[in-house]
Amino acid sequence: MFLRFGKSSKGEVSARANKKHKGSARSFGMLETLESRQYLSGTFLITSYGASTSSSDNSAAIEAALTAANKAGGGTVEVPAGTFLSKSITTNYNNITLEIASGGVLEAVAMSNYGSYENKFIQFNDDSNVAITGPGTINGNGAGWWSSSDRPTLIGFNKCNGVTVSNVTMVNSPKEFITFDATNNVVCNHVTISAPSTSPNTDGIDPCGSNYVIENCNISTGDDDIAIKAADAASNNITVTNCTFGTGHGLSIGAQTNDGVNGVTVSNCTFNGTQYGIRLKASEGNGGLVQNCSYTNITMTDVETPIEITSWYDSNPSDPKTVASTTPDSTTPIWKGITITNLTATGATHAGDIYGMPEEPVGAITLSNVNIKAKTGLYIYYASDVTFTKGSVITASSGPDVQTWDATVSGITTTLY
Repeated sequence: MFLRFGKSSKGEVSARANKKHKGSARSFGMLETLESRQYLSGTFLITSYGASTSSSDNSAAIEAALTAANKAGGGTVEVPAGTFLSKSITTNYNNITLEIASGGVLEAVAMSNYGSYENKFIQFNDDSNVAITGPGTINGNGAGWWSSSDRPTLIGFNKCNGVTVSNVTMVNSPKEFITFDATNNVVCNHVTISAPSTSPNTDGIDPCGSNYVIENCNISTGDDDIAIKAADAASNNITVTNCTFGTGHGLSIGAQTNDGVNGVTVSNCTFNGTQYGIRLKASEGNGGLVQNCSYTNITMTDVETPIEITSWYDSNPSDPKTVASTTPDSTTPIWKGITITNLTATGATHAGDIYGMPEEPVGAITLSNVNIKAKTGLYIYYASDVTFTKGSVITASSGPDVQTWDATVSGITTTLY
């Protein structure tokens, strides 16, 4: 059952009233975290509207609970302890919290009963002041989907404003876990995301919009752990801090950067066994201006490629000497103002790539107190200004530590390709 609802209206509040959602009273510039706001007091248990752990589809009961919350002007729809199966749910509500209680599991029905893959399991459209909270679990039941080319996203926010996702565990999405499209003022805090490393396209969190704080999250997936995109809107003022990444393709910007990315701040993050660490990726046709990105206090262990900044997603040219120059246009990738400070990486396969285009070199990259030990070194091709400072060291067990072609590099010894 595919559920759609109208905007909030006044009405009665559930008998289970006066339950507040509070959090730390932090402020990030203009971004007020939803965790610090007082939510409307009504709590609406889905079991009070017919949901049962024995039901093969609880979407009608969830619809009824959401309708009651909507009539009350907003509130908390609670999934209690137990496993509750459901088909996809789409809401157009303001002031709604979906809470998965301790011991509670909201699980997508099997692929054979799901319906159209185009329907995200949970979709918020044009909503303000909405949240998904735990401490329970949302299970995408994705294993049955992973061999298919057509798969649904677990949770989507489209053109929303004021979103919190906190203290919740998400497992086994069929495709991406959480996508944000043209959505602003978002907090993701203490979110755990897990899928096998072999699960296809299971991005963890994909921001697109302005004013994001992603903090204290633990993400292991089969694709990008975080992928900041700018395909439907510009992405500005994105903060990622105190996060841990396991399997997956790392903390990425791209591959769609057409509308521009400005102001990404990453700090105090740990990568363990991730394919990439810091990854900025785009290609001709999907590029735009990405600038003012800083990465500070980063630890990587057994990360295959700690640094990847490339205008050639998803296949770098094997020989930079053979790359022909073309005329840049509005879709050419532009990278500038990238700072990496206090990064330590051990057990890497390849230290990394900084690979621009002859017509649009990567510009203004600073590596400060960066120490990478890898089997092969750092390759810097078509870059106009790469600076190593504060004793940065790249150590390769095979071949040159830093290899360059048509690049201006200072502060470290380099070898020409």
